Amino acid sequence: MKKYIYMIIVFLLTGFTTSSIFAQGIEFNHGTWAEIKSLAKAQNKLIFIDFYTDWCGPCKYMSANIFPKKEAGDFYNKNFITYKVDAEKGEGPALAKQYHINGYPTLAYINFNGEVIHRVTSSMDLKELLEHGKLALEPQNDYALLKEKFAKNQLSKKDFYHYFILVKAKGDVKETSEVFNRYFDAVAAVTPETFALITENVNSTDSSPFKYLETHVKGFEGLIGKDSVDGYIKKFYLDEFQGKVWYKSYKTLSEYETAKSNLKTKIALTDKEVLGFDTDYYLRAGDEDNYMLYADKLVNKYYYNDDLKISNVIGGGSRLIKKEANILIMKSWAERALVIKDNFINNATLAMLYKQLKNRTLAIKYIDKSIEQCKQEKNGYEDRAQMIKKEIEEASYE
Repeated sequence: MKKYIYMIIVFLLTGFTTSSIFAQGIEFNHGTWAEIKSLAKAQNKLIFIDFYTDWCGPCKYMSANIFPKKEAGDFYNKNFITYKVDAEKGEGPALAKQYHINGYPTLAYINFNGEVIHRVTSSMDLKELLEHGKLALEPQNDYALLKEKFAKNQLSKKDFYHYFILVKAKGDVKETSEVFNRYFDAVAAVTPETFALITENVNSTDSSPFKYLETHVKGFEGLIGKDSVDGYIKKFYLDEFQGKVWYKSYKTLSEYETAKSNLKTKIALTDKEVLGFDTDYYLRAGDEDNYMLYADKLVNKYYYNDDLKISNVIGGGSRLIKKEANILIMKSWAERALVIKDNFINNATLAMLYKQLKNRTLAIKYIDKSIEQCKQEKNGYEDRAQMIKKEIEEASYE
């Protein structure tokens, strides 16, 4: 199921100052994007941006474990104007859209004209962080020279990889795929390095590198381990299919069922996975009754003792469900979640359902309880809960 997570509201530093959070590590500047570019121009430096979100686990890992390291600070503070961007607040959404940020953390190296020089979407260790920084600092006329050699098939394996990294950094999906496939054909072998190359760069089960993995699966299993290789292959198929369901690639139920049948010839699907796909299909198709039919099976058969997954199902269907009978079913799920765990999320969820049922008294009761829990836990959700209360109070209950 698609995850629906409450966003944490955090206090952000304001003004054009340098953060002292990482005393020996990377010191991130704060200010407007225009100010950051001006500073980069004045100092003739590239800008290093950490695009993150509050809910991103790998982002938190980088902030807590990698950015504070002295080696990171020594290198990045000297060579870059460093900047953190919350992709969901302030200027963040506009910048994330401008630079086509689709995953977190994304580390982008940008010149003062706003042009991307290099980028990578992944958490990483200190060595990798330093290597990407060094790559961004290399003369950029390398790209034109390597592109010319690429067209003439004159690249060494080392230069081929360098060119692939530069192309990938520019964010052109079509060109990146073309270059990667040709690079892969030149270096492919049944080695741990090739497996890592596949897992880090393949974007389709139809690509030649993925097919290479499937063709040589036994060899890779012997090197990497059967569970790791088979697990990766299955997860990739599942994620790809999930994405097509979510982005409505299957225009009719018949198309969807055919694709699902084809998927079953590639990997073994559990009943739980099939129910999840069916639930998402009907959600994206806007079919309220069938969504409720499959979601109810999912909740009662597999999520009955998992309050977070129950909340995710409710969150997924919250905009679709309009019929009172279906809202009452969702209310029963929310009540079950609250029995499992009496917390601010489950109380707020129940409050919103009572709002839909036009029961102001009970809606206020549960949102007040959620607000009190937020205060006690000091978890940063209180402002959001207060906004929900305001929506409840201002709603029409005629």
